[in-house]
Amino acid sequence: MRSDPEGIVEASLTAYALGDYEAAAAYYSPDAVFTVYADTEISPLNGEWRGRDAIVSCWHEIDEAFEILRFEPRNVSTSGDVVRCQIRFELRHRTSGEVMDSVARCVIEVQNGLIVREREYIDVEGMRAFMRLCGHSSPARQKVSAKRP
Repeated sequence: MRSDPEGIVEASLTAYALGDYEAAAAYYSPDAVFTVYADTEISPLNGEWRGRDAIVSCWHEIDEAFEILRFEPRNVSTSGDVVRCQIRFELRHRTSGEVMDSVARCVIEVQNGLIVREREYIDVEGMRAFMRLCGHSSPARQKVSAKRP
């Protein structure tokens, strides 16, 4: 296994894609920060989580709401300790059966062999439309933020 930032991120994303959240979290610092940049009015799964346990809890919440059909990192580039990539994903909403097919942009920082910060940027309007289709979001435009209530 590679121990450079790109190898660490690759190993974590692979474990996540396989549904092994504990293994994925082992690559995160105990006080890591994971942020999905979209308003929580669109989905309660957007916002900021601090600490490995909170991040794993977030992943389990995602898993409860969505079945991961595809999770493919691509266009990976590294500059020092920062890894940037796109993630092509398909998620099936467990309640409605609707499928979201989208791409997220990730910026992941690694220090001392562990992920310390991950920022995900998603298609906010695409997610808003999808959640509205599933009956979980109002049609009104929402201010985009990364704050978790």
